[in-house]
Amino acid sequence: MDSVERDPKAYATIRIRLPSERESAVIYRALKPETESSPTPRSKVSIDRDRRLLTLTFKASDTTALRAAVNSYLRWFMLLDDAYWKIETLRRG
Repeated sequence: MDSVERDPKAYATIRIRLPSERESAVIYRALKPETESSPTPRSKVSIDRDRRLLTLTFKASDTTALRAAVNSYLRWFMLLDDAYWKIETLRRG
């Protein structure tokens, strides 16, 4: 356990309820590997899924690192959400 997990100076939790369990599962599986290792020791992110609800938990050594992590994951989420709906639209014809 690193210092960010033992004693975070900044933290945030973001919960996102998605329209379907399928979309929730797809986005969860896409984001989960990103939480397994952090590019910097200054922040740590975990993701959980309960049916349609995704919960992202951020812990960081400072607010700058927290903001960077939150922004990265929200951008990834928006990209995945957009791609999911474009693929669904094509799939449904």
